[in-house]
Amino acid sequence: MWCFAELLGIDPLDSVGLGEGDTPLLDAASSQLSGKRGPRVSFKAEHQNPTGSFKDRIAAMASAIIARDQLVGAVGTSSGNGGAAMAAYGARAGFPVILFTVAGIVDGKLQQIVAHGAGTNIVAELGSAFGGVEEVSEAIAAMAADHGWLAFLTGARYAPEAMRGAETIAFELIEQRPTATAVYVPIGGGGLLASIWRGYRRMSSDRRLPRLVGVQPAGCPTLNRALAGMLDALDRPLTTTISGLQVPVLFDFDATTAITDSGGHVVEVTDEQAWDAQRLLARHEGLFVEPAGATALAGALADLEANRVGAGDDVVVVLSGAGLKDAASAARIGEDNAPRHINADDIGTVLAAYEASS
Repeated sequence: MWCFAELLGIDPLDSVGLGEGDTPLLDAASSQLSGKRGPRVSFKAEHQNPTGSFKDRIAAMASAIIARDQLVGAVGTSSGNGGAAMAAYGARAGFPVILFTVAGIVDGKLQQIVAHGAGTNIVAELGSAFGGVEEVSEAIAAMAADHGWLAFLTGARYAPEAMRGAETIAFELIEQRPTATAVYVPIGGGGLLASIWRGYRRMSSDRRLPRLVGVQPAGCPTLNRALAGMLDALDRPLTTTISGLQVPVLFDFDATTAITDSGGHVVEVTDEQAWDAQRLLARHEGLFVEPAGATALAGALADLEANRVGAGDDVVVVLSGAGLKDAASAARIGEDNAPRHINADDIGTVLAAYEASS
């Protein structure tokens, strides 16, 4: 992504790279999504970033800021992917990383963070409770400023410059798919959607934006709530189980502007719809993402069903995180395809049975 260093306001000498960015845009191949009479659908494969999520772009930008400003290190909150990214880049650059993670963090993400050596603290109040995230985030931001650390909180409310790393997704999409008419983005704290909007605006202020569609679990309806003027944290516990999207308050209020400014809308989906989209990607597209990574597709599928997407549309779906991070969701996808234990002598029988059935 450092081909955009000048746009990001970063001296390449300050950058710390693991190969982030330049993720492929893959056209849908399955009959479920690539019918001749339907819209064109493609996937921005952000799960192919070095630590398995788009947050590598933000962590890479944060690392460059730490080097440029000679800060001590990074301190922040995380539900998993951001912490894993920041821990990896801290290890690469040699600065300390202290993280406060949500209770119930997915084991694969926690193991990734710990493996990279970040100081890790699991905070009980950051689970499904509705008030803790905002208070903890504001306290961390204040302490970071006082002690010379970078606050790694993935939203422009707390880390506006670091979030510019995610704008490079839009920079790449302008080059990869200038004809895009709609971009579907999963919503947790809103930073990804807002950053993509800012990236489009920065690079193409004189041209029409694709409409940006925010897709959020129905059990965490912060974006629709914010569009109705309620920007405070949810006043009830979250009911979604989608790791990474269990954020009861927007970290980036530009998420609402992204919707209104681009003529987009919000789609709320059930957890089951996200799981179904995850299965479709794995079984029919060969793309293995976590439930949060499939949520944007769940929204696109819902809009296709509701005729909110036309045959002439050119749809981009952002796949935000890799499936290897969440073993439980991977097991759910494969529960109808359990492996069989056989003897070596049975191999011929298995192949003969397959040929007979096909």
